[in-house]
Amino acid sequence: MAEAINLDPQMQQQFLDDEEFIKYFAKLNHLLRSRLREKAFVLAKRLILKVASQLVGTGVRKGTLHLRQGTFTDEIDIDATLENLVTNPLGDLEENLAIWDRKREEIGFVMMFDHSYSMRGPKIVLAALCIAAIAIYFKKNYGVVAFSTDVETVKTITDKIHHETLLDRVFDLPIEGLTNISGALATGLGQLKSYNKKFGLLLTDGGWTTGEDPMAVASRFDRLNVIAFPPANPDKVRLIAEAGRGTFQFVDNEEAITGAIVRALQAH
Repeated sequence: MAEAINLDPQMQQQFLDDEEFIKYFAKLNHLLRSRLREKAFVLAKRLILKVASQLVGTGVRKGTLHLRQGTFTDEIDIDATLENLVTNPLGDLEENLAIWDRKREEIGFVMMFDHSYSMRGPKIVLAALCIAAIAIYFKKNYGVVAFSTDVETVKTITDKIHHETLLDRVFDLPIEGLTNISGALATGLGQLKSYNKKFGLLLTDGGWTTGEDPMAVASRFDRLNVIAFPPANPDKVRLIAEAGRGTFQFVDNEEAITGAIVRALQAH
């Protein structure tokens, strides 16, 4: 089918106009000739961002609640204040007053995605969808790391780039090599060193085939969620999520990835 589309201008236009373009693009993108591939990528990026924006809300979570004393506010903790008055009845009211203080936690998030040879075709497009959703959800304080045999930082946490530029970087990566999960996790953690909460999302379709055993480095995340595709062994890859105190989702069909992305973000 790809060769027929490459040779026939009319089929090329039908391909680009098809209501299920993104589905066919996911299967055929690595087989398209360069000029058609460029046009297809422009359309695919637009559709990927549209789908991603529908998957998730915008903004970041509010800070958690921490108890403190000594300042007037409309968020008084009645029970704690009464307890203070009982134990210290002669103290000043300000000393006994207990209130809730909303402190914003410094949360850093890094997605690490596999671009080894087995990710060729639909799975790399699904990875791009996941990255777009993360970019829209977090807006800032998120990084993206790509890995195969080697590891490459696609976006640092402090890097400010447009979503389409981010997708360009993803699609420019060669789909080749082995699966160095430990290297990816170590690189991700390196980006998170200045944050007091270290969250990560690993997306892979295989077990580690090069590099060290990833369990030790996975355990250094506050939460490491994992989404895996076939042909990964779910029993093996699940161990990474368990070491990282995160969720594990095994997606064995393309339609299930959107729900997996939403659940992974909600669990961060």
